[in-house]
Amino acid sequence: MASGGSGGGGGVSVPALWSEVNPYGQNGDFTRALKTVNKILQINKDDVTALHCKVVCLIQNGSFKEALNVINTHTKVLANNSLSFEKAYCEYRLNRIENALKTIESANQQTDKLKELYGQVLYRLERYDECLAVYRDLVRNSQDDYDKERKTNLSAVVAAQSNWEKVVPENLGLQEGTHELCYNAACALIGQGQLNQAMKILQKAEDLCQRSFSEDSDGTEEDPQAELAIIHGQLAYILQLQGRTEEALQLYNQIIKLKPTDVGLLAVIANNIITINKDQNVFDSKKKVKLTNAEGVEFKLSKKQLQAIEFNKALLGMYTNQAEQCRKISAGSPSRWLQTCNPPVRSLPPLLA
Repeated sequence: MASGGSGGGGGVSVPALWSEVNPYGQNGDFTRALKTVNKILQINKDDVTALHCKVVCLIQNGSFKEALNVINTHTKVLANNSLSFEKAYCEYRLNRIENALKTIESANQQTDKLKELYGQVLYRLERYDECLAVYRDLVRNSQDDYDKERKTNLSAVVAAQSNWEKVVPENLGLQEGTHELCYNAACALIGQGQLNQAMKILQKAEDLCQRSFSEDSDGTEEDPQAELAIIHGQLAYILQLQGRTEEALQLYNQIIKLKPTDVGLLAVIANNIITINKDQNVFDSKKKVKLTNAEGVEFKLSKKQLQAIEFNKALLGMYTNQAEQCRKISAGSPSRWLQTCNPPVRSLPPLLA
């Protein structure tokens, strides 16, 4: 990337500044790249390329609000340089899902990366039929290195349909060669009540996960634990459905002791422990319910999972003589208390690839 012109900035020319930006970007040092881009913008505040680069740097550094602010405050300058993907991605990461949908649908050109994000947005909105069509089209028509990620997403949608809409899962003909694909296949089977087969595939997912991280020299010790926690949570859920509650409870508590960062996973594990405790061990349940109230949980789980959690909070209120909490039951009671331990695994779209 480059932009012409020269000017002040202590006598440093714009081309010289761009010569600094490029290597920073290539090395992934977006903080330094951002500082240099800001120097370019001090010389020419309406440099379109510099504004675009600033947005990219901010996104790469996780500063989504600031990146979105740059886009929204320079709409006239950037009118001919569509940043629809960058804008929608920021909105998506800020959990402004409806805004992201509008941005994508109003884009002048539907690029592959915008379609990838569109699929993620539809998934979050639980519009699974439309989401499936998007990923099916991408898998069929894309020619790049992200085929594995797209197939993972495709299998996640089918698993979601099986669990939340009770749709008989479509046979996509996908080889279960990764732990993500195995996990999603198991989720689909759980949704159809095929628990023994789901257990076998989850055990395969566990093995593939451990092997993939042992072969990955860049992985950290935390990485496999985070992935394995999701798999183990689903295994515990199957044990619970099979009536093997002591084994399920032991596995649930092992996961909680690992302190995974996935608030959605923790919330549903806590919920399922509460369903095991019922009117016993109420003190433990009152501690666990705090995990279901963690910030961001509402963005991690499906509507049915959230309904089940609220229902069980109300039941806990009944067990502890908290009448107000109990009244929440009247808002609507899900047909079953338990929900699967995590939404089907899905990979994020490649960022600014």
